[in-house]
Amino acid sequence: MVCIRSNRWRCMLVVASGLTFAGHAAAAEAVDVQTLAGAWDLNLEATNRQCRIILRREAAAVGYSLAMPAGCRRALPVLADINGWNKEAGGLTLTDAAGRPILQFAAGQDGTLMAAGPENQTYSLVPTDPRRKTKPVAATIAGSAVADPPAPIAPVQVAQATAGEIPVAAAVKPSELPGRYSILRDGPKDTGCMLTLDDKVRGPKGSLRAVLSPACRDQGMVIFDPTGWTVERSRLVLTARKGHQAHFDRQSDGSWAKDPKDGKGLILKKM
Repeated sequence: MVCIRSNRWRCMLVVASGLTFAGHAAAAEAVDVQTLAGAWDLNLEATNRQCRIILRREAAAVGYSLAMPAGCRRALPVLADINGWNKEAGGLTLTDAAGRPILQFAAGQDGTLMAAGPENQTYSLVPTDPRRKTKPVAATIAGSAVADPPAPIAPVQVAQATAGEIPVAAAVKPSELPGRYSILRDGPKDTGCMLTLDDKVRGPKGSLRAVLSPACRDQGMVIFDPTGWTVERSRLVLTARKGHQAHFDRQSDGSWAKDPKDGKGLILKKM
């Protein structure tokens, strides 16, 4: 910038403002990188293939460097050319040595990062640090590492129980739950999916077996893939194939609503 004498002070203020803005932008980027750096589990959905990758803070030729066990590139061929990573608006991208995107992740329904592979496979990226799992990954990527995200809105409003309705706080007997359930979202809207709670066959971790209908096309449920259920303190607990859990509370109409802390709203209604 060229400053003429008569506008010297104004010019200096403009330059100083520009430097301050650049400094704030660099600081925000540093916070994002500091927050995202660390160990993540990369999963090929609908399979048992997984790789633990380390997102490093050190700059690479383009973006930032990463590390992974040598066997990962054999287990997940999509990783063959991945050499670094970068944070982009609303997402996180794994790139090759030239900075070209290989897997572009965006937040899924439960806050987990999801990406489509070159052959239409679905990949998820989950932080291994439990402290980072307490906040939606989408908020972290957006740069809100300092402030907590707003509390999620409950999927349903629980009405006061009236005569003939099941009180929300009533004790739940496991024998009441077996059967087939419709899976509802948004309004609630029927997803066309069905979940069966079986009390005759054992599931994982001492639970009973849960079976999602093969025709289900709800992405969140297909990814979660419940395989077990149990009752804990009058709450229905579904266990995913990979071991994580979702908790449901009985509503005044007898349906079950997922705890908002466990992700996007979901209702199970017995058929």
